[in-house]
Order: sequence, then C-alpha cells, then structure tokens
Amino acid sequence: MMGGVSGFQMLARMRHGAQDLGRKRVARRSADLVLAVDSSPLKESFDCLFLCDVCGYLCDTDPVCPSCGQQDWVDLDFWALAEALRTREEVMRRQPQSSVRWQVRLASLVGGAVIGVGGAVGLAVAEVMSLGLPSLLGCAALATGLSHLLGRRRFGWSIMKRRVQKPTRWRLPLPLVAPGATIASQASGKLEPRGPLLRAPFSGRPCVGYDIAVMFDTPEDAWPPMWVLREMRSCAFEVGGRQVAADSVSLSLPLVPVTGAGISDEAKQRFLRERGLFLVDGSFDLHEAIIEPGGSYALLWPSLPENAPPFIRAAAGAGEHGPYR
Repeated sequence: MMGGVSGFQMLARMRHGAQDLGRKRVARRSADLVLAVDSSPLKESFDCLFLCDVCGYLCDTDPVCPSCGQQDWVDLDFWALAEALRTREEVMRRQPQSSVRWQVRLASLVGGAVIGVGGAVGLAVAEVMSLGLPSLLGCAALATGLSHLLGRRRFGWSIMKRRVQKPTRWRLPLPLVAPGATIASQASGKLEPRGPLLRAPFSGRPCVGYDIAVMFDTPEDAWPPMWVLREMRSCAFEVGGRQVAADSVSLSLPLVPVTGAGISDEAKQRFLRERGLFLVDGSFDLHEAIIEPGGSYALLWPSLPENAPPFIRAAAGAGEHGPYR
C-alpha cells in the first residue's frame, strides 16, 4: 500500500477519471474530426488504432465502445483526423485541470509565504529594513508571485507525477472494478506463460504482460505536464493452477521510468503514432512495468462487477506503487 489507497480504489478513480474526460471530450468535440477524411483521404503507411472520441479508449477495430457504449471513433490511420485531433489537444493542454491549478496556487502561496517572511526577517536581522506587518506582507506577496511564475511548472509536474490521472487515451482490461469491491478469490505461485511472449514497448524486454504510462510535456503550451497514455497488455498465462486469458489482467506493479538503451527512436515514434501521438511535439516521459515469465506472482479477483479481471502483483505483496498510485 501507499497512501492507504488500495488497488480497487485506484481503478475506481481511473473509471471516474475516464468518465470526467468523456464529458470534457464531448463538450469539445468539433465537426472537423468527422469531415476531415472527405477532404484528405491520405492514410498512414501502417495500421493505427481507433480512439473513442467520447472516453478516450483505444481499440483495434471500431465496434460499439466496450468502455462507454458509444460508437464515435477517430480512425487514427487518416492523417487529416490525426492532425485535427493533434490541434484540438494542443488547445486543451493550455487549460490545466482546475484541481491541479488550485494545488499549484496553494503550493505557491505556502512556498512564497515561507520565502517572503523568511527573507523579511533576514533583512530585518541584518538591519537592512525595519520589520513590520507591511514589510512581511509585501515580501510574502512578492515571493508568492515569483514562486507561482517560476515554479508552477515544477509544482504541476510534481503533482501530476504522483499517479496517472485522466490520461488522454487509455486501454485497460474491462470491466473496471466497482467501488467498494472486495477480494473474492486469489491464487499465487510461479507464473507459466500459455501463449507467445510480448515485448515491452519501450524497454524492449520480453514479458508476459506490460503496463505503460506516458507523460507529455512541452514548454510552449502545457503546464503542468499531462498523462497522455495508459495501456496494459498481456498474453495468456497460468498462476497457481488458475489460467488467465490474454489481455484480461490488470497489473498492480511498480511503474519505473524507462531510460537508457531500449527500442529505437523510429520504433518509439511508430508506437506513439499508432496511438495518435507525435514524438516531435515535445518531451515524452515513459514509464513501464512488466510481468516476467517464471516469476512468483499473486492473482486477486475483485467481487464486483461480475467477470471483472483479476489483479496481478508480486507474490511478496509490496502493494500499490508507482507515479500513478
């Protein structure tokens, strides 16, 4: 555990975050994403995913969305659609989440007050200025303003880094766990793959499953940085005599930054482009966790809703970790 937040609470938050994002996307949706294909039929040279324009769910095909039940897909194959989506999201990034804005303002206020009062006291001790209420208030106000102006990106980055919240696009095993769910059953033991292994998108490591999260930052328009992708995939496997089908387990493992050698920039660019993201737009902070073949893991099934996918975590049960928990 971290901060007293269980895995069930974490996914419940993700569900509500996706619903909030859906409402915002419906309000901001415009006709250019619907009409652009008619004016420009050019497509990407490789297959890209479909993006639900209501909730941000990523899918290989365009059925009724398994997350929100709508059928309003953006075909990311088409350059015109991808560019229109890119432009719209650039505008959205310039409007930080209200909750984050208030947290940044509070951090600026506290930091500025400490710096301002401390500076005024220091100057008074040095007999540079007389210490009084106007001096304290003036120094605190000046320091608060400078703290917000110079530090808001850092404050926002620190806030967003705590956990993945409201990613622009996502793909998690469905259905998401219901609030108030308990553990209905569990199994633990050595993990045995029952299908071809996957390759982690960023590190290139062979794995049974992966969980990735991508944070995007560009000084030109985004403060704070935004989570733009969360995705979980897995092959079929067995733990403790219980078999799990492909893409039907949620990972509850520590996400770690991916640095150093991994896949090439070309492969990274293609992976992001398949999801409607462009490597040249700014800085992409990549995080990843994997299920290793042959490792010891615990599977936990939630009680609600019916047929909800299990969680998988290390058998030692270190609990919820990572920048989104």
